[in-house]
Amino acid sequence: MLIAPLPKNEAARLSALKGLEILDTPEEEMFDEITKMASLICDVPISLVSLIDETRQWFKSHHGLEDRETPRSLAFCSHAILGDEVFVVPNAKEDIRFKNNPLVEEAPNVIFYAGIPLALDDEIKLGTLCVIDNKPRELNKEQMQMLQLLAKQTIRLLQMRKATERLEIEKLAAEKASAAKRDFIAAISHDIRNPLNSLLGMSEMIRETDLNPTVLSYVDHIRNAGEVILHLVNDTIEISRLEENASVLKNEWFELYECLHILNSFFQAETKRKKIEFKLDSGVNKNVFLHSDKRKIEKIFWNLIANAVKFTTKGTITCSVQLETKTKGEGILQIEVKDTGPGISPEVKDRLFQKYNQFVPEGCGIPGSGLGLSIVKLSLEEMGGMVEVESKLGEGSTFKVKIPILWKTEEGKSGTTDSNIKPQSHLPSFSRPQRVLIADDNDLNRKVLRSYLKPLRFEIVETSNGTDAEKELHESPYDIAFLDIEMPGKNGTEIAKGFSEKSRRPVLFACTGLCMPEEKTHILTSGFDYFMPKPYQKEELYLHLKEIAEKGT
Repeated sequence: MLIAPLPKNEAARLSALKGLEILDTPEEEMFDEITKMASLICDVPISLVSLIDETRQWFKSHHGLEDRETPRSLAFCSHAILGDEVFVVPNAKEDIRFKNNPLVEEAPNVIFYAGIPLALDDEIKLGTLCVIDNKPRELNKEQMQMLQLLAKQTIRLLQMRKATERLEIEKLAAEKASAAKRDFIAAISHDIRNPLNSLLGMSEMIRETDLNPTVLSYVDHIRNAGEVILHLVNDTIEISRLEENASVLKNEWFELYECLHILNSFFQAETKRKKIEFKLDSGVNKNVFLHSDKRKIEKIFWNLIANAVKFTTKGTITCSVQLETKTKGEGILQIEVKDTGPGISPEVKDRLFQKYNQFVPEGCGIPGSGLGLSIVKLSLEEMGGMVEVESKLGEGSTFKVKIPILWKTEEGKSGTTDSNIKPQSHLPSFSRPQRVLIADDNDLNRKVLRSYLKPLRFEIVETSNGTDAEKELHESPYDIAFLDIEMPGKNGTEIAKGFSEKSRRPVLFACTGLCMPEEKTHILTSGFDYFMPKPYQKEELYLHLKEIAEKGT
């Protein structure tokens, strides 16, 4: 018996083998199918996928053989990996290299052997696909060809297995990174929303006092800055979810006319401040209702018009809206936003919808987050829509959007008129005074909420921690409770769960800076009736209270 010498590139060979991370792994069906097929084609009892490491030959697949490995010094495969072609031993008892080899003299009685080197390239041979019989024999030409084809498939499987494993690792790493980014955004959103609640709320309170015009303008600038920060936070959350495909379309029937006039009201005031003109040109009937994601469509309008207002210093911004009715019930919502701003150069136009692309035309000096147009693009892709841009430097830009929608008309449904386009702001009316608990560990947040509730003449009690809040709710009757989610002692969700089974309980408002969709869902399912994100919106609060009043609470 002769022991096979080591290949000249043994170190590189072993490194490549270990890089596959396959040694001592469990059996896998795809390799077992290869060896079973090899045995059937060659009509032999044993076939192996054998890999040679420093001291042994280890079998990734071992059809017809119970052992998973044998010593390298005895291995026929150690000889096979020294060459490039099929290594055939017709009769091991007559071959000086294997005569007296224990694998020949004893079980598994290797008499016939044919092995195809498993080569990553011309030099790196990891092992073999081999077939074995316990009697002398030969393989015919067709069997040889088939065995070589199976060996090629085995190499592909080895490489594919490693690539799949690498992709799985990369996928897990990407999922961890995505989760970390999501947690970071959620934490930042929460930490920003709390002071924003104080900033916007206090500016609202200051505006309601007697101020000279100069001070009033300062307060408005503070509030506008706060609104910009809030939009940035919301945009960051929005684009994060769009990129993760975590955003879900929430299609509903809504009145397009009302949405357009609310936008018109806002941007008329905004453009008046900049001394430019805003025109809304809607060719859509007042009684038309659309079935689509209302929030996303409003976001598209908002971002396109806000972008035009930001970069236009003189002239006119025109928003044109048309409904192309393809069939009775199906159509295309066409939106065109045209400005007389500085225009967009071709090189900037190509990357206009990329995230964080902060396009600032010369002389404008207006920075932005670079998220608005990215959100437009991703939202349209989600809804099956599209956007095109036409622009000339020095003349302005036109953004053209098409969104497939369902539509219908309902006569007499419209509740808005040209003279009544603002959201309702009148105070809710209760049949009796309401006893209200405000629980928040932040003193400024309590002050803001108390100031919003002051015109309603509620009886208000405040607490600064969850333990006292829970005690108050159990010991005294309350009609409404505003509970901060994160408080010392007990958090808001724990308190809400404690009241979920009670028949007589106050209406519960969740007051929080935790505004990711999954956080909102979790909070509401713990027993709250209303979700009130920070910073508080007075109009939204009054709408909720109006609903409660109408129920007779």
